[in-house]
Amino acid sequence: MEKYEIIIIGAGASGIMCALNTNRQVLLLEASDRVGKKILVTGNGKCNITNDHVVAACYNTPLVDRYLAQFNSNQTLQYFTQLGIFTYADEQGRRYPLSNSANSVLDLLFKALSLRRNVKIKVNARPQVVAKTPHGFTVTTEGSTYQCDKLVLATGGNSGTQYLQQLQVAYCPFRPSLMGLKTTKNKGLAGVRVSNVRVRWRHFDEVGEVLFKDDGISGIVIFNLSAHLARNNIRAGKLSLDLLAGVAEDQLLAMLKISVQHNPAYTLSEILAGLLHKSLARNLVERLGLQQKLAQDCTESDLRGLVNALKNYTVDFIGYADNQQVHTGGVDLQDLDGNLQHKQVRNLYLAGEVVNVDGVCGGYNLQWAWTSGKIVGNNL
Repeated sequence: MEKYEIIIIGAGASGIMCALNTNRQVLLLEASDRVGKKILVTGNGKCNITNDHVVAACYNTPLVDRYLAQFNSNQTLQYFTQLGIFTYADEQGRRYPLSNSANSVLDLLFKALSLRRNVKIKVNARPQVVAKTPHGFTVTTEGSTYQCDKLVLATGGNSGTQYLQQLQVAYCPFRPSLMGLKTTKNKGLAGVRVSNVRVRWRHFDEVGEVLFKDDGISGIVIFNLSAHLARNNIRAGKLSLDLLAGVAEDQLLAMLKISVQHNPAYTLSEILAGLLHKSLARNLVERLGLQQKLAQDCTESDLRGLVNALKNYTVDFIGYADNQQVHTGGVDLQDLDGNLQHKQVRNLYLAGEVVNVDGVCGGYNLQWAWTSGKIVGNNL
């Protein structure tokens, strides 16, 4: 039986960061065939490392502020600069490597890991049983059992459920988050992309780009909405979309009246063509049953109906798409100390998604991975 000071389960962003920031003897166990695979798909393959505007309000819990104060986005950028990874910010403050390649980020992280003589990496090593012992922990994979003094769970979201249960650690159920939504059929709208859409659902109200699919909707604003839905375990409902968030209702009505006055022979779909993607204009007019009506035959009521439909376009969502970026749920921060050690199970540390911290799109979840990994690594 091999003995280590530290075993880290999970070689994703938080597990790698943890291993890079301890001088103790470490065994890093990864279930897949290489470390950091999930990093490769972040930021659409460009790796959205962090954000210039990281604050606690971007997460599901204000308690995260205590940890962000220990290792913030500026410190993250300094750390990556020292690794040879230089970044730029887009208009939303999202930080990407100048290479625009997640592969380059992972390559340099792996290079830094390979130079650490205290870190041993085993891939294709999925733990089956994790147990607390009087002197530490045992971790059993297929064919091998390891002992350690301290254990770090950095498994990602739902992957950690088994180990939390085996260690009898309380946690909030994991649910997929940051993903598209399944909807009823969107007739003729597959591939239509609309900017400056205000998405409303109960207390959620955000403006962004929406991508329509045949039976779903996506886009960053929808991903952020899905986080709100996942945290509240809501899987169906009716959304309201303001398709022209930058135009007030009275202004929009005046625009339509001008277009009708000057183009009486247009259909209503053609009237809307100067405001909307033609497929969406056609879909909206059909919803109102006005597809056969010419502009010259429109009443004041018809035009006001168009305005209302543009400003309150409803979508029925019936579930989640299968493209989740993170999970909500995990071990609550109130059960962990300032070093992310469990208050009841001593020498058990948690980092990344296995902790009940999830943020909106834009580099916030990777920042939590770097922050939590760094804090745990520094305190092992």
